[in-house]
Amino acid sequence: MSTAPLHDIPPHVLPAVTRSPAKAALYGVDNYFREGCWTFAEQLDDVLGVTLCVLKPEAAAGRRYQVALRALRDNGFHPVDVLRFRHDRLTIRETWRYQFNFAAHERMDAMDLVLPTIDSVLLVVRDEQWAPGRTPASVRLTDLKGPSAPELRRPEHLRQRLGAVNGLFNFMHTSDEPIDVIRELSVLTGSERREAVRERIRAGHDALAEAEAAFAELEAGTPEHDLDLERSWERLTGSTAPVGELARIRAKGGEVPLADVMAAARSPFAEPADHWDLLSVITHTIEFNTPGIGRIFPNVMFSAWQEDPDGGAA
Repeated sequence: MSTAPLHDIPPHVLPAVTRSPAKAALYGVDNYFREGCWTFAEQLDDVLGVTLCVLKPEAAAGRRYQVALRALRDNGFHPVDVLRFRHDRLTIRETWRYQFNFAAHERMDAMDLVLPTIDSVLLVVRDEQWAPGRTPASVRLTDLKGPSAPELRRPEHLRQRLGAVNGLFNFMHTSDEPIDVIRELSVLTGSERREAVRERIRAGHDALAEAEAAFAELEAGTPEHDLDLERSWERLTGSTAPVGELARIRAKGGEVPLADVMAAARSPFAEPADHWDLLSVITHTIEFNTPGIGRIFPNVMFSAWQEDPDGGAA
């Protein structure tokens, strides 16, 4: 049996970028993470002091860009780079590769409808409170983002400030740990663009104007929407597309299966004007996770970085 190592990640890297031994083992043989290490492994401070915040398509429709930017800046996070990209089936599955094992199939179908709608905006943000030896930017921002359950959120949590609508219409995605910053950048960018990100980090580039310009352009091309379930159903009753008949059945007290709404969203006769109403209905209705299926690795809590400041993943 071969005793050759399974990867060429430098030994100092994994303990410095995650507190999860399970994640370290999986990412060590993940080629996205490996490519990211070619860019960042020599100077890990480049990724310890920054993190990624992706503002998703519903942030444009729901006009949450400025709220998100203010919340980030109020908490000491400033954009040093901005990347616009369009999710597709591949980037969705690769970004959430280690979380989709417990995702319900309706959730995956809904993400395939929502995320490719328009460009997402990836902000690389510098944590102005970070210094070597302190909790990484990604861990601090994830803690500030707050829990998924609304009843557990506090006013200062970003999800609370943004008014997260449901499990999918939550407006932002953040990288959990530095290991995820490295991997997710590699999922979404090639080597030249990653090197440009690294140079902007080192130069302390101010990307605020670029972020504002991206927000303005995307909002100009995206009709504002309330993302409200009942109002969406009400508006759909006037549609001439297949979903209109479903909405009229529901308005009369009939049952409308989610599968029929999904089919209406994919119909060649779907009306573009109905798009966000359809997505609002779908994201409010889906089963989010498959019951009884465990996580590949548990979420790494903020406390893990405080309790074990010199340790890490083996």
